[in-house]
Amino acid sequence: MKRFFTRNLAYNLALACLLVISVAVTRASADSKSEELQRKIADIALLRQQLVDRKTHAEAMHVKLLEQQADLVAEIRLLQKSFGFKSYQQAKQHDRVHYNIELIQTILAYNLMFTDKIKIYQTGHDKLNYLHQLAEDDIKMIRTLNDFEIDALTTQISLVINRYIGQAHVIQIDQKSIKRTPAKMVWEGIVNGTY
Repeated sequence: MKRFFTRNLAYNLALACLLVISVAVTRASADSKSEELQRKIADIALLRQQLVDRKTHAEAMHVKLLEQQADLVAEIRLLQKSFGFKSYQQAKQHDRVHYNIELIQTILAYNLMFTDKIKIYQTGHDKLNYLHQLAEDDIKMIRTLNDFEIDALTTQISLVINRYIGQAHVIQIDQKSIKRTPAKMVWEGIVNGTY
């Protein structure tokens, strides 16, 4: 009986030690996953702020370009009244009208690009905001989540960060992709009151 009790005690002590080690390993794993998520949250916060800054800058540029466009359109309309231009062919012969139409073509192209950039920045911010909330929630539940779920979330965060990190530092406009509105269409837009 004493031998059985000693064996049982040794067995129970071994199980207790394994349980303590298992809990310690699980806790260490949870702590490292928690730290990894904390780093991802910091990355998200920084990138979100950069995207907000870029969006604000793009919106300001968009507004400035619209103001310049309005000034150019007003000047063309004044010249149209002064010289009595009836057609685009007549108007383009006047250097100032021709030049203003070219500027409006450029402004329209850039404004399309800025509009696209603003959408990209907003989409990135929204995705990062969603992932930030998920990460915050997961940190609260870290001990109940398994490693696979945490790894999937950190991978998803990394993918979104990598998608928007290049957009976050400066507003990038590819000069080759700018499409200018044809000059005649600009003239017609001015005459018809579209601009």
